[in-house]
Order: sequence, then C-alpha cells, then structure tokens
Amino acid sequence: MLGGVAGFGAVFLQLPGIVLALVLLAVVAGAGGRRYDPVRIGAYLMGVGVVGWSLVGPAVKGGGGYLFVSGWVLVTGYAVVAVVGCLLVAVAALTELRRRGTSR
Repeated sequence: MLGGVAGFGAVFLQLPGIVLALVLLAVVAGAGGRRYDPVRIGAYLMGVGVVGWSLVGPAVKGGGGYLFVSGWVLVTGYAVVAVVGCLLVAVAALTELRRRGTSR
C-alpha cells in the first residue's frame, strides 16, 4: 500500500515525488533492522511500479512528452520497477522453499 501511495505521488509530484519515493524505499529497506527483507522491498517496488504505470500509461497513448521526460521512457521505467519488485519477491519465495525443502 505504501508503494502505491509513493507511485501516485511520483506521478503527480513529478521529480520531487520520485525523490520522495526513493527516500521511502530507503526507510522501508532500513526498517527491517539488520535483516534484509526482499519481500518487503519487492512489494514496495511492485506497488510503485504498478500504480505509476497505470496512471501514466493511458496518458502516453497519444505520444508526446508527459511530465519531465518522454511518456514512453516514464512508462518503461515504471514497468522495470514493477518487474524488479516481482523478481525480488519471487527470489525470496524460491529461497524460502529451498530452505524448507532441505530442512526436512
């Protein structure tokens, strides 16, 4: 949910919103204490990517610039962020499944 709010802010606040989303990512990554939590970070990135992509995507249909960069660049960026988040969650799930499989 936090990632979705950050994605919404990144679209409408433009560059300051993206900076704020990065600051929130640092807070989310650091909130886990000493242990690295790829699921929390991946879920945040998926939220940012999917919400940003869904808000900017329809605006790109006509082409031209949107916000401060080309619309296609922005949509591709949000898609990459969402895919990276999905991959982090998938890697965390596979790692946990392997760990549980070897402990039996």
